[in-house]
Amino acid sequence: MRISTGETHANNDIDSVNLADPCFFGLGDPHPIWTRLRDHAPVYRQCPRASTPEFWAVTRYDDVARVLGQHGEFTAARGNILTTLGETDIAGGKMLAVTDPPLHGRLKAPLAPRLSKQAVRELEPALRELTRRVLAPGASPETWDFAAQAAFYPIGIAGLLLGIPERSWAGLTSATYAAVAESDPDYAQPGAARSAVLSRAHSEIFLYFHTEVARPDRAEADDLIGALLRAARDDAALTREEVILNAYSLLIGATVTTSHVASAGLLALLENPAEHARWLATGDTPALVEEILRWASPANHALRHTTKEVRMHGTIIGAGQPVSAWLGSANRDERVFPDPFRFSVDRRPNRHIAFGVGAHRCLGAHVARLALNVLFDEIGRNFERIELAGEPRHLQSTFIAGIKNLPVRTVPRPGGPALGEQRALSRTVEGDP
Repeated sequence: MRISTGETHANNDIDSVNLADPCFFGLGDPHPIWTRLRDHAPVYRQCPRASTPEFWAVTRYDDVARVLGQHGEFTAARGNILTTLGETDIAGGKMLAVTDPPLHGRLKAPLAPRLSKQAVRELEPALRELTRRVLAPGASPETWDFAAQAAFYPIGIAGLLLGIPERSWAGLTSATYAAVAESDPDYAQPGAARSAVLSRAHSEIFLYFHTEVARPDRAEADDLIGALLRAARDDAALTREEVILNAYSLLIGATVTTSHVASAGLLALLENPAEHARWLATGDTPALVEEILRWASPANHALRHTTKEVRMHGTIIGAGQPVSAWLGSANRDERVFPDPFRFSVDRRPNRHIAFGVGAHRCLGAHVARLALNVLFDEIGRNFERIELAGEPRHLQSTFIAGIKNLPVRTVPRPGGPALGEQRALSRTVEGDP
């Protein structure tokens, strides 16, 4: 289990690190290496390893913010994660995540009004119902897997936003996990190459959305796909391909944030009982959620390519070079966060960049914050006691800092909501194992 203390040891040799290795993140703790990189090599040149070409890595808060925020120096259009390194990203210029301004604004325009802070407040009753279904197994005295249940939370949220029926949730959940953790043995097919796993996962998701947007009446739906299709129909600003690609991007974005932040947050509370008690006493869930976002930093990294020669900390990075910006490291940077390896439920100020910065700041940030606030509010209201019942297992992914198994035992709070009357979210989904 990752302890994430930030302590450095003699065997944390910078030259031995492989930041492109999913096992490094799934089986170990990256924070000691990130701490050494921030102190000794803030602009680090990762040598080629196996099938991964050379790339640069930045780990300090200000440098990560610069790489992600300055699209004049660093472009997203050539791919935004390490798995695309050395390849041409066919979605470049067509999908929000891999498009720079001003084209980025054209793709965002149909979506932004529906994802504003005011607009997403209307989702709270539905999110609360989803949350109680996630937590429903906690009504039993038996051990249950919080992370496995939480894995279905984002697809439920995406279902509300994108109009995805529940019968499709199981298949899309499996495909999205394979798309972001193609090397994890729980999602990869035995003997299959990473590229084959990614290809299959992407094909399943794209086929689903291709079928959706082809429906004659789909543009009339009051959801994000409908909004994208109406934009394509009304002013020819978007193509059908762009609609499909951006529906895919929204689905992946939901998967990245809510479920893994939820599991990491609950684990942090269980490992820090004094902070857990402080939160319960104050009821300040918004501050708790911001600290969990900083602590979890669910998007491990984002990739950019230099548009011209760039100088950072005396190092020259040539034009056209790939640069990875490590958000998980930035959010533990001692230069910005006092005592960054202390989990503090009332940390203020909390300038985390878990949602990114600049034009590419997560479009669904308001939804994610609301969903996490509802979830932890329901955890506090429903459970008198929660205890860890086994070893957490982390996702093997360079992209997502995730927990895929978190066994817990819970004692319901007397007089709390009747969770036993809820249908457990994952068990009701057709095809769920």
